[in-house]
Amino acid sequence: MSESIIEKNKLENIDLLQIEYLSDLPFSKRDIVVIEPNKPMAIIIRKFLDSLGFENIFVCKESKEAIKTFSDFVCNEISVPVIIDDNMPNQILKKIINEILEIQPSAKIIVITAKEKTDPQITELFDIGILSITQKPLDSMELKKSLVDIFEKRDSWEKVSMEEKFEILLSSSSIISESRIKSILNVDQSEIEILLKNAKEDQRIILDKEILEVICNQCKSSNITYSSKCPKCKQINFTQEILIEHYKCGEVYQKEAGSNICPKCNNNIGSVGKDYLENTDYYVCKSCGDKFPRPFFELICLECGNVFVEGATQWKKNILYRVRK
Repeated sequence: MSESIIEKNKLENIDLLQIEYLSDLPFSKRDIVVIEPNKPMAIIIRKFLDSLGFENIFVCKESKEAIKTFSDFVCNEISVPVIIDDNMPNQILKKIINEILEIQPSAKIIVITAKEKTDPQITELFDIGILSITQKPLDSMELKKSLVDIFEKRDSWEKVSMEEKFEILLSSSSIISESRIKSILNVDQSEIEILLKNAKEDQRIILDKEILEVICNQCKSSNITYSSKCPKCKQINFTQEILIEHYKCGEVYQKEAGSNICPKCNNNIGSVGKDYLENTDYYVCKSCGDKFPRPFFELICLECGNVFVEGATQWKKNILYRVRK
């Protein structure tokens, strides 16, 4: 894309294309998920949301419960907004947001915070993919504005003509695939061919190359995302690390900066290549301690909610077009 979604988020200028590009599921105006461990604040938020017309308000004290609730909605092909109070360590907050966006990259997340929008921790959350913030002390009108903006942008996209949507799509892309055009515009192949034919004749796009891409083994959509997990415990709490294999005692452990002592035999590990091996392409799970060379991948279809593994992957040819600016 010519300008990243992150930058448009920061500028509060998310255009209609990005909203549709990341909005693959029917959007509920009755349901909402809230992560709020503080009971008095939870009561206030519930009262505000009830006054705004939400019928099913899922207030969750624990992030695990909220993520499961949100995941259930996505599996049932429904997108719901999520409100998170940032009254928690920043690393935990980022982890929760990332988990939600792994389930549905188009998730509409609003963070309640006492910080200013220019605070580095808040701009980092916009970088990750939150949509908006509402500031403490909580104000019902400000919260309403954040929520109404979501629905208004969604509704206004529906009023745009097919040709206008296609032009927005081209203006916001440098390379675009035929399947992505079809998915975003939600039209049949004959209409896509007409739009592409006109764009090629006007030299607005040129053929780039053919590619093979993953498709859902259930509905055949190419609108696929994936989740990386620890192969042993299936959690996402892992990082890429350098592992040391000490030849003398056979110990394998995570490298620590400035340390040349083996934690098993308490001897100096010696010289790399001669006395020990450095494995640079390993991952360490912080949940179960497992060490592995490659994460376990789950693929998630954003059209039908199907979850499948690499062994069940199907492939389909697709055509990439380069957009001429």
